[in-house]
Amino acid sequence: MSPTSRTDLVEQRVGSEADAALLREKLLRVLAQLPVDDVHRAELLVAISRELRDLVDAGGGTVRIAVEDLPEESPVPVLTAKPERLGDEALLGPLLAVITEQRQALSWHQTELQQTNAGLLALHAELEQQRRRLTFLDEISRMLVTSLAEDEVLQRLVQHLVRAGFAETATAWVPVEEALSCTATTEDEIPRMPSAEVVAAARAHRAHAGSGLLALPFLVGNQCLGVLELRREQPDYDEDEHELGNHVAGRAAVALRNAREYERERDLAETLQRAMLPALPQAPGIRVCARYRPATRGINVGGDWFDAFIRPDGRLVLTVGDVTGHGIDAALMMGQLQKALRAYAIEGHGPAATLRLVHQLMRTQETGLLATAVLAELDPDSGALRWAGAGHLPMALRARDGSATLLTERQAPLLGLPLATLEVPEHSTVIEPGGGLLLYTDGLVERRHYDIDTGLRRLVDAFSADPGIQGEPLVRSMLADLLTDSRHEDDMCLLLCERVAPENPDAE
Repeated sequence: MSPTSRTDLVEQRVGSEADAALLREKLLRVLAQLPVDDVHRAELLVAISRELRDLVDAGGGTVRIAVEDLPEESPVPVLTAKPERLGDEALLGPLLAVITEQRQALSWHQTELQQTNAGLLALHAELEQQRRRLTFLDEISRMLVTSLAEDEVLQRLVQHLVRAGFAETATAWVPVEEALSCTATTEDEIPRMPSAEVVAAARAHRAHAGSGLLALPFLVGNQCLGVLELRREQPDYDEDEHELGNHVAGRAAVALRNAREYERERDLAETLQRAMLPALPQAPGIRVCARYRPATRGINVGGDWFDAFIRPDGRLVLTVGDVTGHGIDAALMMGQLQKALRAYAIEGHGPAATLRLVHQLMRTQETGLLATAVLAELDPDSGALRWAGAGHLPMALRARDGSATLLTERQAPLLGLPLATLEVPEHSTVIEPGGGLLLYTDGLVERRHYDIDTGLRRLVDAFSADPGIQGEPLVRSMLADLLTDSRHEDDMCLLLCERVAPENPDAE
């Protein structure tokens, strides 16, 4: 380390307050010449004043003043006597200026901090508002996908908007021919005529507002599917609410388009399916009744079929089946299988052989669809019944006394599975005169609120009716018992074949 550079300035005896005051004045001049900032000068002055006061209180002493390690370019302080007093203001004045400047800087920083805090609060409020909007839109989206029926979609939408407080009343208008018709509303009475704003929104394909009213078109591309009308007393809808309303209408428009597309596909599939339903055969000693009901929700239609016909050898062939999947593809596959089953059976193949041939046919289609089926062959004279099934629900056999049981014998796997050969067991039984055989698809017995075993028990109970109830009355009675909910989610086929008792050949 380099040796310390030291310059002695004064050595003075201090015995009284006057001596201390004189020495303090000299030190003020020294401090004024030192190359330090104003704050440090003030700190040195305070420390020197405290030391001098303590020295006087202790009875006096000698004070030595020296300066160490001055920068080379700094002059050594000079202690020349001057007539005027320097005074504390020589150091305190610059210090006060520094303090004032720092206070101003602090005030500026505080203002900046307040503005920053205000900005953060505003940003937080905006983020919270955006979060609420996204949550609201997410709720709308989840609600809109809970149904594929157009009227349900729109009714749930208007009810949700009112519950959420976005409107006091809400109405959905859709075009019907050349006019707008109210499809869903929360008003006490269904409005007959749309407002001018609703008509303008439908024609211009953009939102229109009035006093406490907002009309939002359901737009998909350049197509207007309808108009959402929102009303409230106060206040009028602002720009942010206009934007939020447009988002709501946009999501509703997509759900509305999907519902219409599903409905069109459902109608087409149902039309195809109904067109393929056969005419029921008429023959002495037997009675055949059937029902087909399409699903009432979504597009779960198209895969179920039944068929009944008399072969050239006089035997009655009964079949019921169900193609996995729904919609147009399932309806088309159903038609092919129905025709194939009929063709193979007419050629004289038995139930098991017919199902094996249909399985081989499906394996060449490469559609990925599977099917269940049951096929029965009845001799009307003797009542002898041969049958086979592939993954289908068991047929129900009714005795002459009205009691019913399920034919639960082993069946083959589903048709169309990736199996080179399909083992199909064949079974036989007898239908007594006055008895009957029931074939059906799962839409008759499967429900969300109970398992399949419960559904089959309910089927047997409904089929085990008064032996005097036969034919169409029996079918109506069973449907009334089993389809208590008119809105079922899958289509249903029912095929009933009865041997008419000799003593009552014309019973209905």
